[in-house]
Amino acid sequence: MKLTYIPLLCGALFASCNDFLDVKPVGKLIPTEVTQFENLLNNTGTIDFHMIDNNRECGYGFFGDNLSISENEATYSYTSTHPNLDRLAAYIYYEPYEDPLSMSYTWEWGIYRAAGLFNNVIEGIEDLGMSEDEYARQVKAQALAGRSWSYLVGTLAYGPAYDPNGTNDTKTIVYRTSASPSDPNPQLSTTGEMFAYLKEDLDYAVSYAPDYVANPTRASKSAAYALRAMYWMYMRNWNEMYNDADQAWRLALETKGGVDNLLYDFNDFYYEPDESASPRPGEDVEYYLQLKSEDGDTDFDKSYSRENLLYRISPNSAYIYPSDDYLALFDQEKDLRWSLFMMNRTGYSTTVGEVTYEDGIRRYNMRGDKMLNNEGITYPDLILMRAEAQARLGELSGALSDLNLLRKYRYDNTTNTDLPGGSDMSQDQLLEEILKERRREQPMSSFQRIFDLKRYLLDVGKPWCKTVITHMIGTKTYSKTVDKESFCMQIKNSYIRYNPQWGLTEWEGTWDPKSAE
Repeated sequence: MKLTYIPLLCGALFASCNDFLDVKPVGKLIPTEVTQFENLLNNTGTIDFHMIDNNRECGYGFFGDNLSISENEATYSYTSTHPNLDRLAAYIYYEPYEDPLSMSYTWEWGIYRAAGLFNNVIEGIEDLGMSEDEYARQVKAQALAGRSWSYLVGTLAYGPAYDPNGTNDTKTIVYRTSASPSDPNPQLSTTGEMFAYLKEDLDYAVSYAPDYVANPTRASKSAAYALRAMYWMYMRNWNEMYNDADQAWRLALETKGGVDNLLYDFNDFYYEPDESASPRPGEDVEYYLQLKSEDGDTDFDKSYSRENLLYRISPNSAYIYPSDDYLALFDQEKDLRWSLFMMNRTGYSTTVGEVTYEDGIRRYNMRGDKMLNNEGITYPDLILMRAEAQARLGELSGALSDLNLLRKYRYDNTTNTDLPGGSDMSQDQLLEEILKERRREQPMSSFQRIFDLKRYLLDVGKPWCKTVITHMIGTKTYSKTVDKESFCMQIKNSYIRYNPQWGLTEWEGTWDPKSAE
């Protein structure tokens, strides 16, 4: 028996989405019309569990410099029976970072579950002989866009950053295109091969994706251009990154009717008073209140929030401690992301016997709890990609204009929201500010920051290029030198065992991060 990627033989596996077409699966899902294939794109399996664990956080995020673990958490929460001990393993740089003997949510419920649905759509439309039909092309384009995002995430998580001056020959993941679970897996693809495959998918998506989609879980033409801009960003092709980001932004303005329909003005946000709210001593009462907007919009906690261009479910980060390095990013006086979402509340506490161990009042990032995090692409992501591309190309005026546009919606507008001294900054200084803004906008505990740390490694000598990441648990220090091999996930034993054609060796030993803590 050979284990392939996702067992699509079980139709009930995908029954969580009301729009899923209930057809009898025989070998693979076999709808007979394009509309039926399109309904597969409404399945939640296309958007969930990418680098997310079963308690809904991202262990991969603990590699980086955004998060921290307290001594009490390490001792009493992350015990040997904790269901997601990989978070601690990543934080203390204990390899392998995941238990090689357990299942992989990223593979089974994330990357390859989504790919299985997308491949059914892509291959099914081709089998219908409707590849020249305009509607069929639009559906196929959305499937290719979705698949490319999933495979890009996998490529960057299981391999190094793409190096335009390197060989890019590190084996990463499987680029699987077959919809049939009975077809064996192909060989693992290298970083270079994966990026070549992704380019073909994205080119088709850009050509045929529809101008408008009802929900950003599906890719519009603007989203397809934004995806390809992100692809160029990881390829370090700044000209093409700018061209596609610019086109995506222009299309978004046309279809959505202006910037105010793409960005929330945080100056309009407030918390509705509630006399029944009972914060503990030292806690911010806003933690117990409901976020409101003066313009009456209440969709900021929905997938179709105005800022979502391509929505993918993200950890909300609300119950993870931010690092001191992360908190230091924010202007506490003017940045509304600080005043609205960085809240003091009671930290971790547990009682062992008659002794209580508690962290006291800690500051949390509650943005993902009050709004809705998105690890796909947001319109703020898009405008910052356009800004970064221009800054790297030396077009500093355009880069500063884009940065200041976002700042207008994020900083207290009772004073000037433009970047102080921005017009006098050097190229590196302005680029650093853009990259800081990108970090502030990303979900705090997802994979994006780690992918950025990996790609920044090629910016040798620049202030945003970190060559060492250091974590603390109490007085203990854990450091990792950032290099080509850093932060690369390993394929687990069960997948190696049933795919001998990959030539990988199963890991042997006892996986015990607690022994190294």
